[in-house]
Amino acid sequence: MDKILVVEDNMELSDTLCRNLQAEGFTPYAALSLAQARKYLDSGIDLCLLDINLPDGDGFAFCRSLSENTAIPVILLTVRDGAQDMVRGLSIGADDYVAKPFRMDVLVSRIRALLRRVRNRRPEDGSLYCGDVCINKKTSKVYKKDCPVELTPNEYQLLLLLLEHKNQTITREQILEKLWDVDGNYVNDNTLTTLVKRLRQKVEDHPQMPKILLTVRGFGYKAVDYEG
Repeated sequence: MDKILVVEDNMELSDTLCRNLQAEGFTPYAALSLAQARKYLDSGIDLCLLDINLPDGDGFAFCRSLSENTAIPVILLTVRDGAQDMVRGLSIGADDYVAKPFRMDVLVSRIRALLRRVRNRRPEDGSLYCGDVCINKKTSKVYKKDCPVELTPNEYQLLLLLLEHKNQTITREQILEKLWDVDGNYVNDNTLTTLVKRLRQKVEDHPQMPKILLTVRGFGYKAVDYEG
């Protein structure tokens, strides 16, 4: 389920938002201040609903920080409905802007639409995305929900191969032809099975029920997109 960070200092509104988001199939995280919100940033947050007026800081500044330092999309929630504030919010990195009061069904629709847009983005830096997993090819780093994932060289090469051919079945023979261990030795069939298992433990939410790295029985493996 997608994790939604709700940064709203009005406790009643925060509770209402979280209750409705949970009913819609999301996992909400309530933060009544920016200090609380920062503690959740390493929790694999998929989207942030952010109030502008908060007791310990400026929502605009926090929005800018999210835009510059994470890939978490932001929807601003505020009683301010002036065009100037809307332009300011969007110009510093907010993805959408909703003025209070708002209808919950409209907000949920905009959340779902934004999550779809984010997952369909094709970055210009050559990064590869699959579900909530990203490979930055320039830095050879891997992220899951914006959190770094430490992989061995062979785990990285296997993930790279599958993501470069996303939604295509790659046979075990094709994979074995591409993979060599760090000492230049051939990776055998048993080693590949272990390698896939370890990789799933690092990039899947539930390794025993994978949604990204799928087994195609009798053939090999493929990487597929999914909406959590």
